Amino acid sequence: GFMKLAGVNHYFGMDEYDNDEDFDGLWGIWDEPFLQFYAERLNTFPQPFFSSFFSVSSHHPFKIPENYEGTFEGGPLPIHQCIEYTDHSLRRFFQTVSKMPWYDSTLFVITADHTSSNILYPEYRTGWGFYAVPLMFFKPDNSLAGMVHEIGQQTDIMPSVLGYLHYSRPYIAFGRDIFRESTTPVAFNYKDNTYQLIEGEYLLVFDGRRVIALYNFFEDNLMQVNLIDRHPEIVRDMEKRIKAVIQQYNNRMIEDRLTVEGK
Repeated sequence: GFMKLAGVNHYFGMDEYDNDEDFDGLWGIWDEPFLQFYAERLNTFPQPFFSSFFSVSSHHPFKIPENYEGTFEGGPLPIHQCIEYTDHSLRRFFQTVSKMPWYDSTLFVITADHTSSNILYPEYRTGWGFYAVPLMFFKPDNSLAGMVHEIGQQTDIMPSVLGYLHYSRPYIAFGRDIFRESTTPVAFNYKDNTYQLIEGEYLLVFDGRRVIALYNFFEDNLMQVNLIDRHPEIVRDMEKRIKAVIQQYNNRMIEDRLTVEGK
């Protein structure tokens, strides 16, 4: 239903895959066979095209296909061999699509929705750690090789892709083009009925009426020391920003102004 509302022309899921023998028993089709199905489908689309794939195998209860039991090194937690299976599935996907005519001219974006609670490191169960996921832009010619350690968010994907494509028309975005050095790294999200703004080394928590916490998550990665009374000027500045985001989103949603009319 969401795909239709978002203007996506075709959706392919478990029903379209049409082989329940590859059903994982809970979420959908195992990543490896579905990614191969996905690759072949992509090859039927007229160019240029946009497509998105949501993997299912790296979720609770962290199972892998029976024929892969004992294949991966694994680790102390069930999720470890599960992630290795998803990594293997992605590797096979890229091996397949690398032979296709559109591969060299394609920009691939890989990210996650959140970290897992099934993890060894307690900092990834915090307000910042829950969203500390990688965001990768891959171009086969390696023109985007390298790593940047800075704040980003999923809403940066669209403006970054449009910027990379030299798109020049107006559009509405709640993120930034990460390839433009003049943009300020920032991230915001909603967790446990509170809004969070992450900027620089600080994370601000806003409950919809007032700021309730400020943390330096660089120095205090478990978010145990509330600095709200120590840095009032930082609190004021960040509070204005998160209020502006909430106001813009709510007003544009109510008034149906999340897109530029006629563009």
